Amino acid sequence: MRASSALAAFVALGIASGAIAQVGGLALPEDGTPSSGTARAGSAAVARDASTSLLNAAGMTRLEKPEVMLTLSPFVLRTEFDPDSNSTATGGDGGDQGDFFPAGGLFLAAPLTDRFAVGFSVSVPVGIGLDPKDNWAGRYYVTEVDLVAVNIEPSFAFRIDEQWSIGAGVSIQYVDFEQKLRINLPGNLPDARAKLDGDSWDVGASASLLWEPTETTRLGVLYRSQVSHNLDGDFEAFENVGAINVGRSISSGFKIPQSVTFSAYHEINDRVALLGSVAWQDWSNFNRTSIEVDGDAGTSVDIPRNWDDVWGFSLGAHIKASDQWLLMFGAGYNSSPVDDEDRTPDLPADEQIRLSAGFEYEMNERWRFGANYTYIWLGDNEIDQNYNQSTGRLSGDYDADIHMLGLYASYRW
Repeated sequence: MRASSALAAFVALGIASGAIAQVGGLALPEDGTPSSGTARAGSAAVARDASTSLLNAAGMTRLEKPEVMLTLSPFVLRTEFDPDSNSTATGGDGGDQGDFFPAGGLFLAAPLTDRFAVGFSVSVPVGIGLDPKDNWAGRYYVTEVDLVAVNIEPSFAFRIDEQWSIGAGVSIQYVDFEQKLRINLPGNLPDARAKLDGDSWDVGASASLLWEPTETTRLGVLYRSQVSHNLDGDFEAFENVGAINVGRSISSGFKIPQSVTFSAYHEINDRVALLGSVAWQDWSNFNRTSIEVDGDAGTSVDIPRNWDDVWGFSLGAHIKASDQWLLMFGAGYNSSPVDDEDRTPDLPADEQIRLSAGFEYEMNERWRFGANYTYIWLGDNEIDQNYNQSTGRLSGDYDADIHMLGLYASYRW
């Protein structure tokens, strides 16, 4: 009976508020490329280096030589929970629940003719590590999360005429995750420990357009299709006296939503350019999570999510300090994908405000090096969850932000 209760609690509580939500909660667009220095302002319109193979494949027609770019984009997530007087869940605040996450990317763009170009990119669109203290008040939701998504994308571009280019790509995505939590067993029994891990491969697509009405103005549009992952993995639950329910397989589906980004780039003079972007993500399609656990009788759970579409806005600037030095600045805002009453305690998603700055040094005709820094404020993050008597009511707010560093080097031949 205890084993069945533990399994049911794990399915209903762990996955319901677990790592599946991380994809929406931290779908960070920063990848260490030059666009990270402008808070992604103009990302689909700049089209001046190999990173355009991912940001707007149509822009590869502007490149005169093949180019490869290698980036690093490590970040530190800081998130602390402050419970209020409404919270009945026992335990502490969990301390700083964030963690360090290494990331980066590889981008290649190669013009084959005056009209045709091909590209290839490897990027990390989602990554997160959470590690609150085991005795914190939300331990029946999560005690540890590690999630990473890798996007591999071959792409191509075709120039229609002097002003118009089109592009497309195939997104091959891999997701791997692990989540741990506690299970509140009945009576005076000590908490059980549970772990879930799984991975998934799936495929999506991108389409892009670049319009160059003048030599100093570019407008770009990037569309990304939905990618529907089915995470298949293993479930384990452990008590102090041994293991229970070992060897059960579990699966859960989630969707990385379709999105549209519109960007503009305009050179005011030969030293200053202004950049801007407007982006839409279809997170309202992430309306529920379905979980299936294999076993003697099997268990399935369907949890409402009630997420909203996300709108993003960013403005930035390029300032050419000299023939070799380029300075970059930007700021951006993303709306919250979830209302306060639907926010979960694993990583509470909320509105985001970005401030970015960076520089680039062009050593010669072949080599360029750059660095950028982005600060992301993750909103007020109010939370009030009371899943059932076992979890208790968890009420309070998170203080959360991200510090991200971007480093890159590019080579043209």
